[in-house]
Amino acid sequence: MAFRFTLQSVLRLRRSRENQEERKLLAIASAAGRVRTAIEMLEEISMDQYQRRNDELTSGAAIGAMLQFDAMCDERRRTLQFERRKMLAELEHKRAQQAAEYRKARQQREIMEGLRDHQKAKFDREFQKREQERADEIFLIRKIVSDRE
Repeated sequence: MAFRFTLQSVLRLRRSRENQEERKLLAIASAAGRVRTAIEMLEEISMDQYQRRNDELTSGAAIGAMLQFDAMCDERRRTLQFERRKMLAELEHKRAQQAAEYRKARQQREIMEGLRDHQKAKFDREFQKREQERADEIFLIRKIVSDRE
């Protein structure tokens, strides 16, 4: 008779939930990575713009309209950076919450697997005990038969 874990469907459910929570966590981490990249790109653009403006000012080619346009672009970039940083903070908060959910789901799955492993070990010990009892009985029967002969 083979081992059968009576709570196998619950274990499958726990594994499924753990996988689902892990996928959610990875999606949030990916979104946070994209936002970080966007922030870095805005910072690079700001540095490039700053360098270009300095070059133009030293060459004397800057005009008032260009400076005004650059100032508007800088303001827009700062606004975008602020929004992205705020979004990143929200995503990091969600990531922390989702990480906790994932750990909880993983722990529940591990508990079920531990229970299954414990029951399987108990089943195996009992099976070995029955097999040993059968072997002992066969040995005794053969010994009795051989003693009578």
